[in-house]
Amino acid sequence: MNKLYLLGMVGALVMGAYFYGVNIERAKCKTKYLQNDFETMVQTQQKQKVIHDTVYKTGVADIRRVLFDKYTIAE
Repeated sequence: MNKLYLLGMVGALVMGAYFYGVNIERAKCKTKYLQNDFETMVQTQQKQKVIHDTVYKTGVADIRRVLFDKYTIAE
């Protein structure tokens, strides 16, 4: 009977270790996914900043004003 209890305890220990490992691996996967998502978001923000700087430095507002003054709906 003692051997049966020992076998049951070893089996429970192995199952517990397995589920613990699965839980740790899921946490690592979530962390890796969130880090990749954060890096993508930072890269997108940097690209948007460069695009906005380029647009404002080229004087798009001035071009719009000139075109608006030069062309009207009646023409």
